[in-house]
Amino acid sequence: IEKGPADAQPPGSLCVLFGQRSNKPFAFGLWDPAEVVRIKIIDRSRGLNFNEEFLSAQLEKAFILRKPLLERVTGYRAVHGENDGFPGIVLDVYDKTGVFKIYSEIWTPYLGILLPLISKIFHLDRLVFRRSRKLMDNRQIPYREGEVIGKALLDEKVQFEEYGVSFLANPVSGHKTGFFLDQRPNRYWVQQHARNKVVLDVFSYVGGFGIHALKGGAASLTSLDISAQAMEVARENILLNNLDSEKWNPIVGDAFTEMSRLIQEKSTFDVVILDPPSFAKQASEVPAALRQYERLAQMGAALTAKNGYLILSSCSSRISIEEFKKAHRKAFGGFEKWQIVKEVYHDVDHPVTFPEAQYLKTVIYRKRRE
Repeated sequence: IEKGPADAQPPGSLCVLFGQRSNKPFAFGLWDPAEVVRIKIIDRSRGLNFNEEFLSAQLEKAFILRKPLLERVTGYRAVHGENDGFPGIVLDVYDKTGVFKIYSEIWTPYLGILLPLISKIFHLDRLVFRRSRKLMDNRQIPYREGEVIGKALLDEKVQFEEYGVSFLANPVSGHKTGFFLDQRPNRYWVQQHARNKVVLDVFSYVGGFGIHALKGGAASLTSLDISAQAMEVARENILLNNLDSEKWNPIVGDAFTEMSRLIQEKSTFDVVILDPPSFAKQASEVPAALRQYERLAQMGAALTAKNGYLILSSCSSRISIEEFKKAHRKAFGGFEKWQIVKEVYHDVDHPVTFPEAQYLKTVIYRKRRE
């Protein structure tokens, strides 16, 4: 960075980082004056031609990494921020529609090159441009929130496939980019273990886990979520897959309140899924979040039938897997009655290249027969 008023440099200016002792370049980044971390690293090397060829090569790497998924999946995370060399960008793909979400204005000068490359490399008909909350009113970015670039969308909802299950996503105005793609491997696990099972899906959103359960032959499904709108989309997804809606019991309400009611009614389930939103977005919230996870695990344990499965997830990056399991141990009063079947982290389309990126963690337990 040149000496002087560095903040005067426009966002996206190329920065060269030199070693303090060697005085030789070791990395390149883009200048981001609006953030605490002012330089976003895009390449760790001693030399860089930052041009269309470089961006194309980075996108090709991302595409090749995800290729194994594409045989049975058409909804996936195509670019996972700095983990794919694109800090401040998320790209999710739903069949032929890509959702490009921008979190930093460092990419504004390069959008004219970047967006056509994305469409070409990921074989997309269109991109939906989404802005993070802090960039919603930014006038330097040339695309509006929800703007469609390429072929027009005939419907706000687009369909994609996931291991034999079809889902609808709303890329224009849906939460995040329209769907939560990171739980795919856990949804598939539920499909594979749901036959003839009685299933409870808490924080069910648009029905991801539950629809996989019904696809896998579940005897019944109870979905619990606070959003009536999300429950209506879940209904659409059930109909989309020609599943038996008579097996489905939707409950719109607060998770803790409704779970308490189910416990009082002495209800139990063969599979209980607890996938809450993040409880700890900053360090000060971690102790309270761990108490919430402990409480959830305790309630989930009470609702799990003997020999049943309890699936506990956290998307809080500030909480480690050790802390998460410690909360479970406290909730269960020890692990004597519980077997850890599996621990699940990120799928191939959510690569992790630094510790803080390891946000998603799931532990699948089985309640031992007494």
